[in-house]
Amino acid sequence: MKLRTLALLGLSVFAVAACGDDDDPTPPPTTVAPSAPTNVAATVSGNTITVTWAASTTGTPAPTYTATLTAPGEAARTSSAGTSTTATFTDLTFGQTYTAQVTATNSAGSANSQAATVTIASNTSAPSAPGNVQATVSGTSITVTWDVSTGNPAPTYAVSLTTQGEADRNADAGTGTTATFDDLTPGATYTAQVTASNSEGTANSPAVSATIPATAGGAVIEVPNRILDDVTWTANNIYLLTEPTFVGIDCGPAGTTSGCNPATLTIEPGTTILGSTDLEPGVRGAYLVVTRGSKLIADATNGEDRRPTAEEVIVFTSDKARGQRNRNDWGGIIINGRAATNAGAEAEGEGDSGLYGGNLDTDDSGILRGVRIEFAGDDVTPADQLNGLALQGVGSGTTVSYVQIHYNEDDGIEPFGGTVSADHLVLTGIGDDSVDGTDGYRGFMQFIIAQHRAFRADNGMEISNDGEDGDFSPKSTAVVANATMIGASVVPAGAEIDDGGGSDRGVQFREASHYRVYNSIVTGFDDAGFCVENAQTVTNANNRLQAGWTPQNSLSFEGNILWSNKSEGGTDDNFEACGGYTEAENKAFFETAGFNNMLADPSIPDDAFRYGTQMAPPNFIPTAIPTGYQPAQVSAAPFDGVDLFAPADGRTLVQTTYAGAVEPGTALQNAWYYGWTVWTVDGSDSRPNGEGN
Repeated sequence: MKLRTLALLGLSVFAVAACGDDDDPTPPPTTVAPSAPTNVAATVSGNTITVTWAASTTGTPAPTYTATLTAPGEAARTSSAGTSTTATFTDLTFGQTYTAQVTATNSAGSANSQAATVTIASNTSAPSAPGNVQATVSGTSITVTWDVSTGNPAPTYAVSLTTQGEADRNADAGTGTTATFDDLTPGATYTAQVTASNSEGTANSPAVSATIPATAGGAVIEVPNRILDDVTWTANNIYLLTEPTFVGIDCGPAGTTSGCNPATLTIEPGTTILGSTDLEPGVRGAYLVVTRGSKLIADATNGEDRRPTAEEVIVFTSDKARGQRNRNDWGGIIINGRAATNAGAEAEGEGDSGLYGGNLDTDDSGILRGVRIEFAGDDVTPADQLNGLALQGVGSGTTVSYVQIHYNEDDGIEPFGGTVSADHLVLTGIGDDSVDGTDGYRGFMQFIIAQHRAFRADNGMEISNDGEDGDFSPKSTAVVANATMIGASVVPAGAEIDDGGGSDRGVQFREASHYRVYNSIVTGFDDAGFCVENAQTVTNANNRLQAGWTPQNSLSFEGNILWSNKSEGGTDDNFEACGGYTEAENKAFFETAGFNNMLADPSIPDDAFRYGTQMAPPNFIPTAIPTGYQPAQVSAAPFDGVDLFAPADGRTLVQTTYAGAVEPGTALQNAWYYGWTVWTVDGSDSRPNGEGN
């Protein structure tokens, strides 16, 4: 019912309408178009603009907002802000002026704000001079590398190479950081300079120089099978081994054997030695043997304890052209010394390499420092293969330091007894065990990189005492410290070195081993990271768990990191039963309190699982030390002249705070293996042969 009131002449008349269905409809809601947004502001940060505004003061229903950003020569940009009062535009153009406007909209209409204009400042700058310029010689080629310059836009690079009497050579590298010049003149010294350029200017690097060896690609001297006098091989020649070559005639265990003829072969820094591959099937390949009482002085750094340069390194390689080299192209290097082994008063070396052993534990067989041994491992029969470097009864007076063994058919390096120590070793693409050792070895090895490669590999370390009788003395009480062992089986996606399961175990103690392994990283192996094999080896491991243990009745594995062996991560797959300890017993030994071993991610970069080149090697440098890691104290292995011998040259075990071969955080170009080692599968980054190929 509605009550209507009428007012007329001050009188009120009330009328009552009858109830019914003729009531008036509810009036529609009121709508009001929005007012224009106000206080529009555009704020710049880098190449980002943020637009803000005050909300419309009127408008029903409440309006939504759209911000528009325009600039000459660019498509308009819009941002729907809903009921918010801010919008952000990113990735804008430096040096450009932009106009911002905000539109408020509801069902009753829309209104535009006043425009706000703002300019993004130009951030262009002239480039800095390229830094860390290096010129590296390989045969008759020079590769120039440098670090990226600052500057905006990003600079491009041009490289000049000059020498007296020749036209200047130039290369445009674009935005790259490397340029190679081929077919240069033997004996000539070249000067390289890098220029960085952009729209704002140019900058020149300091000049660097490099010399092509006088005989790069030149004449070859064929070496006789016996070197009976002191001789020096010089860097202005290339030397060819065509058959087994012996330095001297064996002087026996005491230096008194009839017919003894000691000789010293000295090899200058930068010299290239080739092993002949042009042999009939089944014929003993070319290799170099240093007999007892003789010496090999191959010292690339002339007495300095440092990494060699690419020019200084002494290279033993195949006589095939670069790009065609392979394992088993030639034999390798064998050094026979007069230090004690447990294989008898003297023993016969592998591959018809002569007798070794004696009682002179301080025997001096020379210097092997700054040396590469590539594509060796003569394989006459499956049971008659050569190691890349066989140290047979070699004494502590001998220096072995900064040595790479690349793509060997059999083991990489193997001491057979003796007391020699070796440091800064790189073992790449080895066909069998990267590090082997047996027969009473009592030296040390420290700072080792081993990278397994596709299709061929066995163990990272296979370390023994004696395969015939574990009680034979002297015992293999050697120390191995700071190794980075990279298997090729459990690898990151896309890894180049993936071998589909060829890598077996990272570290295998066997045949009554007494080795002591400290502060190492083991990752990527197919079967396990660590295992103890054979009953006598198990006894030695158990003795280490007891009070009163000694190096001669035990073995040690301490301060080591296992990760992603057999399967990813820190699972029990890092251990396996291998004919001695069970899987659980291997794990229990590894986790013994006080041994400071860890199942932890060692933070090895994925780059460690690629091939690389001489100027761009894989990166094995951990990015961090695992939380809680405590290194083993290598000083716990004293140089007592019984279980461990000190090198006569003053080298010693180095105490580190980290596991692995390189300190975490080291810049790649400062790593001890950088610049002198090679990484391609076929020798493409190595020295040329005698024909310059």
